Amino acid sequence: INMSTSIYEGLIASGFNPQQPLQVRKTVVTQELGKKYTLEITNGYPSTVFQVDGVIIKTGRKCDKLVLIKTKETPSEEWTQIFVELKGHDAIHGMEQLLATAKNSTFASPSNKIRKARLIATSCPSNKANPLVERLKRDFSKMKIDYKSLKPGQKDRL
Repeated sequence: INMSTSIYEGLIASGFNPQQPLQVRKTVVTQELGKKYTLEITNGYPSTVFQVDGVIIKTGRKCDKLVLIKTKETPSEEWTQIFVELKGHDAIHGMEQLLATAKNSTFASPSNKIRKARLIATSCPSNKANPLVERLKRDFSKMKIDYKSLKPGQKDRL
């Protein structure tokens, strides 16, 4: 992706069409296999959703969706990236998928102002009991990615 283009323009130029067009919406809802991610956008920013799994990334570890929110227009575009993995139970695998996707150069762009990763899982292991979860969380924070796991039905806010 050309570094002078925004993350959105880069994905479009690479031939990827959004699942939901770039437009202003109060709520972004994206779902797969009965799992749902809901993001409330309070300040009228335009948002779009891309299917990552099977479309942008076909092989290896990848998350389900990428939600992009355009938070600044000029002088240069700024975007908030939210990687979304809709999981049933295997939360650790979900975290690994999110991390692998965030590391993928396809999603690198100077226009990425804020990067987040959201795991929607029915059950998440508690950190204290799990050194792997701790390590993955440290990996997210090293990459300056705001990681959070949400229960199905729990809303996220921008």
